[in-house]
Amino acid sequence: MNAEARSGEVVYVSWGGTGRAASVRRAMEHARDTDQGLLYLAILDDSTFGDLDDATLELAKDELAWLLDAQLDLTKSQTSAEELSVRVLVRSGDVADEIVDVVDTLGKTDVLIGAPVPASIRDAVEALITTVTARTSADVSLVEP
Repeated sequence: MNAEARSGEVVYVSWGGTGRAASVRRAMEHARDTDQGLLYLAILDDSTFGDLDDATLELAKDELAWLLDAQLDLTKSQTSAEELSVRVLVRSGDVADEIVDVVDTLGKTDVLIGAPVPASIRDAVEALITTVTARTSADVSLVEP
């Protein structure tokens, strides 16, 4: 089994301004209510971060992972989900490819895309949901705050 793979996890996805703390709470509640863990997949997408050199990109990924770990710890206490298994995975690259890779590793899972989604990318997110659903066995949806 891949070191990133764990069974029974809901995947919460955020990139480029998608999602808010309230949608993370909703995703965490969904994971808790379905007796699964939560994997927060943060993607430093090519359109926003593609021009960074490798060293700077790695620093950004490390810093983001640290911040998201802190956010998940706080959210666990706010949602009375202290026992919930949570983890952060920060990736860079094409959003659809990264989601598909994680789902292929985990197997059938729920993929929750953080909302609200900026209006400028709403059509692209709808296309992303269609693409990921077609390429995987995942149930993909927006998780509204």
